[in-house]
Amino acid sequence: MEKKKIYLSGPDRLRKNARDLFKEKKQLCEKYGFELLEYPDELFDLKGDPKDSLPLAEKRLELLKHCDIMIADTRDFRSYVEPYSECALELGMAYALGKKLYSYMPDTRICDDRYSGEKHLNENGRLVDKDGISFEPGPLNLMLEYSSCIVEGDMETALRKVCEDLQKGEA
Repeated sequence: MEKKKIYLSGPDRLRKNARDLFKEKKQLCEKYGFELLEYPDELFDLKGDPKDSLPLAEKRLELLKHCDIMIADTRDFRSYVEPYSECALELGMAYALGKKLYSYMPDTRICDDRYSGEKHLNENGRLVDKDGISFEPGPLNLMLEYSSCIVEGDMETALRKVCEDLQKGEA
């Protein structure tokens, strides 16, 4: 039987040790019997020139078409109670392509519990931030939460959930 192919999304690609982190995640996928689709090499060598970004984004989105399962690191990004925006786009596209989606994050409490800024009840009794913007009722934006199986933990936790779902015929 052919190995299921996994597409990985998350902010780790922005880290100084991105290649090493990707290799670790590739080995983790292999440990669980999956193939991690390879990022284009130039992803790790971006110099910040916007003209280089579009062709790379197109390659990444094309790669999504070839996966069976997408796993996204949806932890709070840069201290906001939102995931890295690239993950949100890729989750949306993978959902539209009919892929099975998993998200992992270290803390799955609802958004307003994780939000560390000022918050108060508005005139309708709804909890809002200092700008009057209300919070999502779950750990992620409703559209991401609806489309993805969210697990609390790390990538290995997500891989174990994928295996469990595959055994039940749910993935």
